[in-house]
Amino acid sequence: MLASKKSPGILLTFLIFVLSTSLVAAISFAQENTDQEKKKEKEEKPVRVKTEEIMVTASAPQEKPLATVSTIEPQTIQLLKTKNISEVLSFVPGTHVTVGAKSESHIKIRGLDNDKSTLLLDGIPVYEPYYNMYDLKTIPSEDIDTIQVTKGSSSILYGANTMGGIVEVLTRRPEKTGLELNSRFSQNSTFDFSGTGTFYSPKFAFKLSALHNESQGYKYRQSDTDILLPNSDYKNDFFNGKFYFYPTQKSEILFQASYYDSSYGIPPATEYYSPRYWRFKDWERTVLGLGGTFPLFKTGTIKIRTYYVKFYNVLDAYTNSSMTALDWESIYDNYETGAFILGAIPLAKNNDLRFSLNGRYEHVEQQGSATSPWELYKHHVYSAGIEDEWRVTSRLSLIGGLSFDYLKKQEGKKSSSVNPIAGLKFKVTDEANLHFSFSRKSRFPSMRSLYSTTSGNPDLKDEVGTSFELGADYSGWLNGSLTGFTSDYKDLIYVIRQPNGTKLYINVGEARIRGLEAYISKSLKNFNFQVNYTYLDAKNLTDNRPLDLVPESEASFLASYLLPENFSLTLWVSMTSRSEILISSNSVSVPGYTVANLSFEKYLRGGSLFFKVENLFNKAYYTEPGYPCVCRRLEAGFTFRVGPAD
Repeated sequence: MLASKKSPGILLTFLIFVLSTSLVAAISFAQENTDQEKKKEKEEKPVRVKTEEIMVTASAPQEKPLATVSTIEPQTIQLLKTKNISEVLSFVPGTHVTVGAKSESHIKIRGLDNDKSTLLLDGIPVYEPYYNMYDLKTIPSEDIDTIQVTKGSSSILYGANTMGGIVEVLTRRPEKTGLELNSRFSQNSTFDFSGTGTFYSPKFAFKLSALHNESQGYKYRQSDTDILLPNSDYKNDFFNGKFYFYPTQKSEILFQASYYDSSYGIPPATEYYSPRYWRFKDWERTVLGLGGTFPLFKTGTIKIRTYYVKFYNVLDAYTNSSMTALDWESIYDNYETGAFILGAIPLAKNNDLRFSLNGRYEHVEQQGSATSPWELYKHHVYSAGIEDEWRVTSRLSLIGGLSFDYLKKQEGKKSSSVNPIAGLKFKVTDEANLHFSFSRKSRFPSMRSLYSTTSGNPDLKDEVGTSFELGADYSGWLNGSLTGFTSDYKDLIYVIRQPNGTKLYINVGEARIRGLEAYISKSLKNFNFQVNYTYLDAKNLTDNRPLDLVPESEASFLASYLLPENFSLTLWVSMTSRSEILISSNSVSVPGYTVANLSFEKYLRGGSLFFKVENLFNKAYYTEPGYPCVCRRLEAGFTFRVGPAD
């Protein structure tokens, strides 16, 4: 019998009360300082190291990485007025976001599925350990500072299971004392409310954030009519806290804690699949982290982190659309805990050595239904890597690295993989750079593919990919990049239907992905724009057909214009070509689509007011067959800030 939960409204009200009163007190305390003390504090405020970031450098300043990294800056997130990171990642070259079964938002990076990439939240790997997957919509945008998507030859510092890339989300740090409140309202009783409070001093700082949003569902377009999608309602609460202590100017200690609590319906497929009447009665994620960044010897740097991530989910299945007769209830009580050490040491004036040690324990405890036995699975994952960067000249750098990844499976079975990377970076001018890289990356099988009682195969091999990449970037009168790549994958894991009708995971997949990514942006006095384009030739060599749900071409455009009287107008457009997917041995086409969005914002002394139109031209479209996307939706909201001026 599950224990009853506290009312989210009462919990949210209490947290907002504590947050508001503590921040008002902190602001009042800060304002009691004299002008002379404030000036002294500002002059002495050091440039802090960032414990949340994975990349670590020694004596040299941060340089461009060997891999292709696309960064979404805070200004872009602010302009798009997104609810979660799924709504902004489509504007990154090489990515494609889809929504399908279980109403989850997944990302494909250069054609590879969500389960082959890694999500880092402030440096902590956040994924459900049984499926090896993550849901983008569970990361709210309100507290995000930057998002970095790493593709190609990612550093060995990231550890195991980065074959498909890395999505690194960094939440805001407390750089000053202040309080920010945000709210937004939309159709179908949809509203959001969030608050973020920060306190900063030379020796310690903290940040607290809280968010509550809920909706009665959303509508989709069908036959020139807007229809409410059944069972699309949701209710979410999110809390995030970070506490920093600064022992010296070159070190910091960070404790962080976050909690995401959700309950939501899973809309039944409108076509192609038999309707399922499912609801997540409870979906929880708890993240705890402790670590810091410190000097290593005289000129090196070391990061030490520990973390704990817990998932608790209760999924209810009903026999009819009225959701009155419960068929079964499934419970997932899973967690992962781990630690890592990242370091950088200069071996000489022109040579830096970087190293990493990673270890984590994955624990899955689940029950398929009330009458089913509890299943228990355990994994131990370890990784060690070393990487050297040699600056041959002031313009040319060579990089080489090697990682060793090790998996201890259920019942003592083992798997290991050695993954090299190599490449060069060449600075053509102060504004223009070239890079060439080679990498081999692997991915351990998920617990589901290994141990599922209906389709698991404990003898699966690791998925392996090799990639070559050539890229150029320019930061001058405009910013731009152009990257070409080719990747080959083997032993990809697929589910096949056996002669007796059952399903089984096997290593049969071989794939080849070739592509091109381009990016251009320009900032003028009152006008800013960026354009992204991705071309992918993604082929399933085993079945001689395109990879599922991988469009050949994608493009996006974002432009903002600052009007007189502190008004801004922002337009962003996403264009995607057709793709296809195999459903019950039949190839089903997903039509291409173009979606435009528009926002209008008025900046005030202490915040702003905005109005947003999503799916401006009310186009009917979907990213996966049977799961339609939202029709035209209107939204309005505000931001209110308290604190010292920038």
